Amino acid sequence: MSKVLSFIENSLLIFSASAMCIIAFANVLSRYFLNHSFAFTEEITINLFVLLTFVGAAVGVRNRSHLGFSLLYDKANLSLKKGLTIFVGMIVIAVFLIFTYYGVKMVQFQMMTNQTTPSLGWKQWIFSMGFPLGCLLCIIRAVESTVNEYKNLQMESE
Repeated sequence: MSKVLSFIENSLLIFSASAMCIIAFANVLSRYFLNHSFAFTEEITINLFVLLTFVGAAVGVRNRSHLGFSLLYDKANLSLKKGLTIFVGMIVIAVFLIFTYYGVKMVQFQMMTNQTTPSLGWKQWIFSMGFPLGCLLCIIRAVESTVNEYKNLQMESE
């Protein structure tokens, strides 16, 4: 499952970054040659950036490349490291569970009120799905990372 999830995450990142670049470049060309800016480009770019941010955060958790202060962890004994690993994992999972819950509530509210985007008139919830989806990916990756770290510490103790 991890390889499939990695493929999905990488595909979403490639798609969103590429689309943002193409849209922004097309808008620059339009302003230069036609003296006219496309209003919808900002709307799409901002929403793709939200998707890019949260899926990128999931990839960061997957690669264990998040920022952290590890001095205390590095100096701790093995049993304390195991406890810290579980504690930090639970905090990260709890935070992203809260984000996912409120993200889903936001999407439900947008669906219920039939909100549309200002420029294009598209359903706002379609763009907003990037937030809870990215948070859900972060939860999956945080669980995976915590389990793998704990297993590595368990093998160290044997």
